[in-house]
Amino acid sequence: MKVVPVPCGPAVTESERLALERLKAGLISLPGDGCWYLLTNLMFSVTHQLQSEEIDIVAIGPPGVRVVEVKHWTAAWVKRNPKIVEREADRVTDKARKIGTTLRKQVENLPQVDGVFLVTQAGAKVSALEGRGPVRGVPFHTLKTWHDAVGFHARKVLSPEQIKILGAALEPRSAVAMD
Repeated sequence: MKVVPVPCGPAVTESERLALERLKAGLISLPGDGCWYLLTNLMFSVTHQLQSEEIDIVAIGPPGVRVVEVKHWTAAWVKRNPKIVEREADRVTDKARKIGTTLRKQVENLPQVDGVFLVTQAGAKVSALEGRGPVRGVPFHTLKTWHDAVGFHARKVLSPEQIKILGAALEPRSAVAMD
């Protein structure tokens, strides 16, 4: 697979850098001639009047578009903090809805844009999350199940040209200064 990383801003946390590297390496290692755009640390707002929100990763590929919220949570932390997790799930859903609304101006038949949590803690600390149901419609994925986070196995609905158009629609218009 071909992967086009589009850094829209610097990684805020080590978890975000780790998640991007795992997604990139995983997609590149897969056979096929598909193309994926991974926009990271995207400051996004529907209008200029609203404050921008930071989106960790927007993955655009043949199965569609996913908004990936990177978290360094453990299963135990999630269990102890349900209200915070619910609030974060609502925020991810809102970001995904806004991205979908914006991108449908470019590709009318774009399927629903979903939000997901990608948890970067290691193995045993997050294994209980792998089988856990979604919170307010937002599923949990780990670095082990990264392919589900981006919907890799879902039905292919976007052409290479549509993927390119959608990636360009979200890419910042001016170069981002990286330090």
